[in-house]
Order: sequence, then C-alpha cells, then structure tokens
Amino acid sequence: MDLLSVRDLSFERKGYFAFKHVTFSLSQNQAINIVGDAGSGKTSLLETILGLNESDSGKVTLTSGARIGFMPQLEKEDIDLNVGDYLEENRQLDGKLAVASDQLKDMAAFMGLRSLIDRPVNTLSLGAKQRVSFLCAIAKRPNILILDDPFSFQNSFYAHNMVEIFKDLQDHGAGVIVATPMRDTIIGSFFDERYLLSGKALTSLPIDRSAYLMSFKATKDSMAITKDIAHFATTTFNNVIEIRAPYDQKEKILHTMLEMNYLFEGMVSLEI
Repeated sequence: MDLLSVRDLSFERKGYFAFKHVTFSLSQNQAINIVGDAGSGKTSLLETILGLNESDSGKVTLTSGARIGFMPQLEKEDIDLNVGDYLEENRQLDGKLAVASDQLKDMAAFMGLRSLIDRPVNTLSLGAKQRVSFLCAIAKRPNILILDDPFSFQNSFYAHNMVEIFKDLQDHGAGVIVATPMRDTIIGSFFDERYLLSGKALTSLPIDRSAYLMSFKATKDSMAITKDIAHFATTTFNNVIEIRAPYDQKEKILHTMLEMNYLFEGMVSLEI
C-alpha cells in the first residue's frame, strides 16, 4: 500500500526551478534514499512534499491516517527549553499515538543525550541539536518519516543508532525517506530504493550490493574481536583491523565494533 505518492511535482523559486516533474511513491516497510550535491534541490523537494512550499505543478497524495515525522536539515527555531522538557512537550502534542515517556527517555540516552537532558537546546552543539530534532520526529510514532541530511554532524556511532531506531519503525510498517549528500555513507545498503536529484530531475540509482573493506583502529579500551567478526577479518597491522564485510553484514559488524570501542576509520566498496 502506498503511504505517499508524488506525481509530476515541480517547484520554482524566483524564476529558477529547484526540481521539475518528480514522480515516485513510498510504500509501507519501504526506505528511500534521495541523494544529490549541495544545492541540488533535496531540501526544496522534501519541503514541497510536506506542503511547506506551494508546488507549481503536480500532486502529493497521502494515505488516510498519515502521520508524518519530519527532521529538517537544521533547526531554525531558537529553543530555550531544556532537552528533557522540550522532548516531553513535543511528545505530549502528539497525543495517544506518541511513544511512551519512558521509551522516549531511553531513546534519548541511546542517542547520547542523557548527560545533556537538563541543558537548554539552544546551547547544544549542532550534532546534539540534530539528535534532539530527530527524536522529536520519532516521538509521534510516524508512519511516514522524512529526514533531511540527518547524518551531516554525526559520527558513525550516532548515525548507526539513528538507523537502528528508524529501521524499527520501518519494520513496523512505516515508510522512510532520507535525503543525503552525494557520498557513500555507512547506511547505503539499508535502502530499498535510491534516487539521484540532479539537473532538476529525479532518476533511479542502483542499490549497491557490493562487499566492503572496512577499517578500524584499536584504542586502549578496545576489546578482543569476537569469533564471528574474526571470520571476516583480512589483516591486522599496527592496531588497525581490516574487515571484508558482505553488504548484508556491514551494519551489524560496524555496530559491534563501535560497541567494542574501536574507531571507524572508513571503508571502500569492493566488486563481487
């Protein structure tokens, strides 16, 4: 069942088309990645889908009972409430369908906000503000989740934790749209569909199903790697461990290595 349908959507601003004739749909349990260079129109597209911009042509159709959670690229509001009160205020606005208060607190801790819970939101770093914005989008338990460049100020650990949370939503029937820049990210294989927004047009991209060579550096707090991860290890030298990870194991391996206090150094795609 389609949760959201976009048909022939175009948006012009000050005589310049941000995008033209965009068509795609979002179904239950589906995750879509829209990629593009800075200034390619990703934010304008998401805002037009949400009704924040008035389209010049085309139509956006939402399923009956749609609940949209939106995380903007940057939070423009100056929020002087502390993190805990702000999250709880947003949770209560969403009524009975929202996540429970204790569950939201657990998610805040999972996203590294436990020690910041009494800090005013407007005093936080950009990365922490993004995570607060992300939790506000999640708190309403949306069946359509739209995230604009959510990983731009996050390290690989928090980016992966975001994926863990919205993948749970997806597994329970939600559809997810994530806009990201034109670069390989640690979450590429999570998506069912990928689209490139370039030259004002949206075109389909193949999903990368390659294996990955991942590099991790040991720290003084790193634990010995487990047998299941050692199976994928290719080389270990000078405190650096290289792991050849199949695409369907990449996220699990990354998460486990981060939990064991290894530093993620990067990865490259390998053809298989």
